[in-house]
Amino acid sequence: MSRKLEITIQEDGPYRIRNARSARFGDEELNTEDDIWLCRCGETASPPFCDGTHRKVGFSGACESSRDRPIKTWEGKRIRTRFNPNACMHVFACKPLKALRRQEREGDGAAADAIAEVVRACPSGALSYEWVEAQTVEPEADGEVDVLVMEGGEIRVQCAFDINEPLQELQRPGRATLCRCGRSSNKPWCDGQHKKRDGFR
Repeated sequence: MSRKLEITIQEDGPYRIRNARSARFGDEELNTEDDIWLCRCGETASPPFCDGTHRKVGFSGACESSRDRPIKTWEGKRIRTRFNPNACMHVFACKPLKALRRQEREGDGAAADAIAEVVRACPSGALSYEWVEAQTVEPEADGEVDVLVMEGGEIRVQCAFDINEPLQELQRPGRATLCRCGRSSNKPWCDGQHKKRDGFR
């Protein structure tokens, strides 16, 4: 039996990734034979790996502000979707949802399946869905790699995982986006602040 991916957040330090079957930084395959130590402060000279710089810059892993915006729910004929804005990292993969929800309410039978596909593409797990009649969701499919470190961006977790941090409300258990620029107001989760950092790799 394969072991579940383990993510351990070190206090004011890096992420330790254990049991990854595959990991990638941009186009570079990362060695998964040993634990992977990924920078969380955003100041490493060896991205994406931790080089101890967090100690020199006085990085704090504490959240800078609380996020308590309400969950939004959309009721369709076949599918119910929910959005947790506190978990969103703003990659806007959800843009097709507005039109698809309208089509689904108007009776387009294929629109519900398309909605589910868009929700599954949400990297942060901020979007979730369930089928109205069955009150169930399909099992989360693993991504192409377990851990995808976006160059100039977030860490995307794309498989079942354990983490020493409570998941956010309604967050899908097989999806997460972790901050590695050090500036998220929702640490350890990414909120898109890396987009404001010039030259961040």
